[in-house]
Amino acid sequence: EYLSTNIETNMGLHTLDDSRIQLNFNITMMDLPCEYSTVDVFSSIGFQKNVTRNIRKFPVSDDGVLQRYEQRNWHQDDVELWDPAVFETIDDLHQDGEDAISLNEETFEYALREFPFLFVKFYTSDCSNCDDFAPTWEALGEIVTDASMSIVDAFMKEKGIGDNQYSDEEYEQAVNFMAPVLVTKVNCNKHPKICLDQKIRLYPTMRIFVNGNAKGDYDGHRTVMELVHWVSHIEAENRE
Repeated sequence: EYLSTNIETNMGLHTLDDSRIQLNFNITMMDLPCEYSTVDVFSSIGFQKNVTRNIRKFPVSDDGVLQRYEQRNWHQDDVELWDPAVFETIDDLHQDGEDAISLNEETFEYALREFPFLFVKFYTSDCSNCDDFAPTWEALGEIVTDASMSIVDAFMKEKGIGDNQYSDEEYEQAVNFMAPVLVTKVNCNKHPKICLDQKIRLYPTMRIFVNGNAKGDYDGHRTVMELVHWVSHIEAENRE
C-alpha cells in the first residue's frame, strides 16, 4: 500500500563458484540528488566497504519520471579500516603497558560515572578487522597518555612536587584523570553483558560517551588523526 513498508527475507545457500555477488534493489528518493546518495555494506564482524561506485543511479524528474541518463559517484573512497602509518604490532605497543585500558562490568560503570569523555572500542577476539585495527587504537591511547603525562609533569614541576612523593599507581590515576578523553576497550567475548546492554551489533564499534551517555559511534576512516579530529569535535561541542 501507498506509504507503507514491508520487510521480506529469504535465505539460501550460495553454490556458485564466482566470488562476486549481485544484489538487485530499487530505491527512489525524490529530494536527494544522485551525487549525495552513497551506499555502504556492513558485515556482522565489522567489515565496512563503500560500494557507491558500483551502484547504478538514475535521476528522476519532479514528476517522478525515470530519466534515461545515468549518474554515479566515481570518486567515492572506501573507508580505511586501520592506520597504515602505525607500523608497530600490538605486542610491540604493549611492551611498556596498555594505554587503551581494558574494561570489565565494574570498571566500565566506574568510567561512565567518573570521566566526562569516554571513548570505548567494543570488539571480539575472533574478529580479523578488530585484530587489524588494534595497533591503531593502542596508538591513539598512547597519544592521549603522552599528552596527559605532559600536563601532569608540568603541574608537578610548577608546584615543586618530586617524583618520589607519589606512587606509580597514584601517578597513573592522575594521568588518567587529566586525559581529555579516556581511551578504553571492551572484549565482548569476555564481557557479553556490556555489549548486549549497549546493543553492539558490529565489531569493532567505537563509541564515545559524554557524562555517562552515549553520544555517537565513529564511522569514518580508522586512522589516528581522523579519530583525534572526531574526538576533538565532540569535545568542543559538549565541553562546558
